[in-house]
Amino acid sequence: MRTLKKVGFSLISIILFALLSYVVLDFLVPKSNSSSSENEEIAQQQSRVFLDLVAVGDSLTEGVGDSTQRGGYVPLVADMLRTNPNVKNVQTANYGHAGDTSSQLMNLLEENEEAQADLKEANIITLTVGGNDLIRNFRQVGLNGSVEDFETTIQEYEENLNSIFSLLNQYNDEASIYIYGLYNPYHYYFAEFEGLQAVFDLWNERTVEIAENTDNVTFVEIDSLFNPSDAPTETEVESNSGDSLEDIQDTNHPYLFEDDLFHPNDSGYKVMASALREAIEKELEDTDSLLSMNR
Repeated sequence: MRTLKKVGFSLISIILFALLSYVVLDFLVPKSNSSSSENEEIAQQQSRVFLDLVAVGDSLTEGVGDSTQRGGYVPLVADMLRTNPNVKNVQTANYGHAGDTSSQLMNLLEENEEAQADLKEANIITLTVGGNDLIRNFRQVGLNGSVEDFETTIQEYEENLNSIFSLLNQYNDEASIYIYGLYNPYHYYFAEFEGLQAVFDLWNERTVEIAENTDNVTFVEIDSLFNPSDAPTETEVESNSGDSLEDIQDTNHPYLFEDDLFHPNDSGYKVMASALREAIEKELEDTDSLLSMNR
């Protein structure tokens, strides 16, 4: 009888010890790779950011020349960003208005309450501005005007741009702002006007200076994308083929809208969207920026 009690007691002790060992080991030993992967996936999902992108500006933001009439680069960059693993979703609002100068854009920001409300909620603001200021000056002095002929216009633009950034900061001092530089739509056809490119270069240089001295602003360069240094000019095409301007429709600028040879076409807007995407994704790689956008 005592032997049976000893056996029973030993069995109970073994079972209790086994259970205790299991609990301790379960607590101390790391979880399986499967569980770890699930936790990492959950953490990644929680860290993904929702992008609220508000676009303001001129015809390049409205999307003149876009055959789909969806809004130029804005929906394109949204689609591109949705494929980024750090992005949960992208929402956009487009306040582009064809023909607006920098002063007219400033007025829109001061008066349009709907735009103001959207800007306050945005974590990304995009901007195209200055092209119409420059074009008005070209109409006065022609395509062969010198840099000095544009200095007054450039100075007025600089004042307006500073005011625009001040307004945007007033509505939302946490959003990341991306301003496009200008591209020279005349370079392909009128490269013989040597001073023409100098005007666009100076304009972009002044914009870069303001952007670098303003918090949360990034300059997006596109002139070299629209006018790569190795692209043939119309003059070269004509000299090689003997055709006149009317006869070389198939050699139009690959990124310009055929109806006006000024605004981007569908391919041009893809170039703009890709350049903006690259700039935004560079910021998304920054952990601090990602956390800031997630607030």
